[in-house]
Parts: sequence; C-alpha cells; structure tokens
Amino acid sequence: MKKYFENYLKNRCSKKDFESFVELFVDKKSQSVLEQQMQENWENIPPTGETPDLDSTLYKIHYEINKQEKGHGKAAQLLTYLTRIAAILLVPLSIAFFYQLQKSNQSGEMLQTISTPLASKTSFVLPDGSKVWLNSGSSISFPQEFDGDERLVQLAGEAYFDVKKSDQPFRVETALFTVDVLGTAFNVLAYDNEIPAVTLERGKVTLETKSKKRVTLLPGQQAVVDTVGHEIALTEVETNLFSSWINNQLILKDEPLGEVVNRLERWYNIEINVLDQSLMQKRMTANIEFESIREVMELMELTMSVRYEYDKNLRRLEISKADN
Repeated sequence: MKKYFENYLKNRCSKKDFESFVELFVDKKSQSVLEQQMQENWENIPPTGETPDLDSTLYKIHYEINKQEKGHGKAAQLLTYLTRIAAILLVPLSIAFFYQLQKSNQSGEMLQTISTPLASKTSFVLPDGSKVWLNSGSSISFPQEFDGDERLVQLAGEAYFDVKKSDQPFRVETALFTVDVLGTAFNVLAYDNEIPAVTLERGKVTLETKSKKRVTLLPGQQAVVDTVGHEIALTEVETNLFSSWINNQLILKDEPLGEVVNRLERWYNIEINVLDQSLMQKRMTANIEFESIREVMELMELTMSVRYEYDKNLRRLEISKADN
C-alpha cells in the first residue's frame, strides 16, 4: 500500500500500479492503512516551497471517469470504483497539494491559501473550528490564527460555510461584496464568469457590496448581486439546490442551458461550446451524482432536442440543435 500511495502522490503510477492502488483503496480491509499513509504524508508536507503540479494526475483520473467507451469486466468495475471514490480521494490530496503560504502585500501577515482544481472539491476546518467546503475551481485565503477583531477569509469561486458561533465577527470577502456573520451556515457563489449570490441555510448574514449597498438575509433567502449596478435582489429559494454540491450532487431545476454549461464545465473539467445561441434559453432539470458526461448528454438529447459531439482527447464538447 505504501509503495502505491507514494507513487500515486508523486504521479509515478503506471497503469497497472494505478489499478492496483484503486483496488486497495476500495478494499475495506485497507482503509486503516490508507488513512495512516494520508496522515503521515500530511504531517511531512513542508510549510513552504513550491506546490507540486498535479495537472497530469488529475487529468488521468478525470479522463478515466468521463471517457466515452463502455468498459467490460474488470475495466468496467475499475471505472465504477473511480467514479465513486474520486471525490473522496481528492479531498486529502487537494488539501495536501494545494495548501500554500503567501504573504499579504498590505499587512505582511502570513496567509494560508487552499485551492481546488476543476472537477474536484474539498472540505477542511478553519483555525476557529468553522467548517468550509470548497467547490471546484475555487480558492480561499485565511490567517494561521484569527487573533484580530474579526475572522476574515478571502474567497474566489464557491464555498459553503458552517461558521462556529463566536463574539468575534466572521467575514467572507469576495471581489464584489462582503458577507458578515456571527454563527450560521450559508453558500457563497463568486466565480468571475457567473452572477454572484449568497444563499442562507440557517442563522443570519449581512451582505454589503463595494458600492455600500447592504441587505440582511434570513434562512431560506438568496441575495443575487448585479455585477454592473451592484444592486441586490433578495428572493426565497430552495437552499438545497445551491448547497447539494457539498454532498457530491449537482441538482439542476429548470435552469437555462447557459448556466448549466458553466456548472458542467467545472463539474467534469471539460470545455463546452454551444454552437447555436438560441439553445441557451432551453431549460434543464436533473440530479447528477455519479453519471459520466456521456450519460448527462444523452439525457439532454432526450429532453432538450439537442445533439452533441465529444472529443475525448481535447476534452471538448459541442452542443447543437437536433436534426428535425
């Protein structure tokens, strides 16, 4: 186990070694050994230095999960294993390899930054005991200790927070707005290419834009921020639609294709091009968990009258109108 684990982390696995590692991982008898190896690796990671490049390793996993060909026999079993354990496997690895230290240019304070690549997610605990889930293609920075007047974290992308209650205010800062809380659970969406939003599950939060527009959210409410005028629209929503990703589910409920494409690109780490812009307003409802991209596109063909072509080597998918 130790040899396979070390080779995997160093991206030195042959195809045979990789298959052996996966089989050991899903064997319940190996769980305690695997956990021990993860713990030892985490403790031996130096606090500074270059972050290893895992792009090729992650690509290998994504490729195996999303490839179009249907497997047979042992290959099919391996593909099923990969699909179901990828999110779990990437949790400790995301923390271990995308954990960085960087200096704040303004205050000289040492910050810790955790980032997640596309098609993966991670969760961790902040120094104050608050729990954070970080979605794909996101990063969050925070101090080693919250020893000031506030607990400040900086977010780019999407994260779900379960904040430990304290007299010390908790603040999430993004490029367009800031969220202030004391103790609560909420989701923050702040990707560069999407309309930002904050969705409150429980407790109470206050959102303030850079233009000083301010609103307080109650449980079950979502605040959507206008990226141009910085106005805030407050609505009642089903909060599980916006936080299901922390349980490895992508729930789409009557969403326009334009928004679906953005989420699928991050979920599967692929490029999607919609060739006919009239399709962008078509709407999709689905609950995606362990489905491959091929299975998702087959569903879209049935329900949305579209057709697709997928280049597995370039990881590029094109969507067009279905032939009449």
